[in-house]
Amino acid sequence: MSITHIASVSQLNGILEKEKDKLSVIDFHATWCGPCHAIAPAFEAFSKQYTNVNFMKCDVDAARDVASLYRVSAMPTFIFLRGNTKVDQVRGADKAGLRAAIVKHSSGAAGSGAFSGKGQTLGSGGGGGDIAESSSSLFSNTDPQVRVLLYLLGAYLVFCFYMIFIIKIF
Repeated sequence: MSITHIASVSQLNGILEKEKDKLSVIDFHATWCGPCHAIAPAFEAFSKQYTNVNFMKCDVDAARDVASLYRVSAMPTFIFLRGNTKVDQVRGADKAGLRAAIVKHSSGAAGSGAFSGKGQTLGSGGGGGDIAESSSSLFSNTDPQVRVLLYLLGAYLVFCFYMIFIIKIF
């Protein structure tokens, strides 16, 4: 399903009125927001996977009235609505949290609603619980400054062990 770009409160209200019983997810983002750009491919993939959900995007700078209506103060923020009623919110570029909220509020349906869970497709690779995969994604989600600090700390420790080894040899 395609993603609808929201430009005004009246446009949003028209969409929500037409699809009262359907879950809608609005991605509040900004063009200058790095995490917004990082999560955008996942949001697009979810819109294709969960066809029973309305996916919308709202640029907070272009549609300030919509952002203020939902009191959006951080980007990205994902607001979950059923009709005009807010049912959930996910703040930050949290792919797992976003997926969990979509599954929770759309009855876990990907497409037709027959099955729940992540599932696998042929050739999609691992079993989902790979420790190396989860630890690398944990590390990639850390702040870049923290990553630099960890790299420097690791290099310092390697240097210290190397110097101790050299001193013991001589």
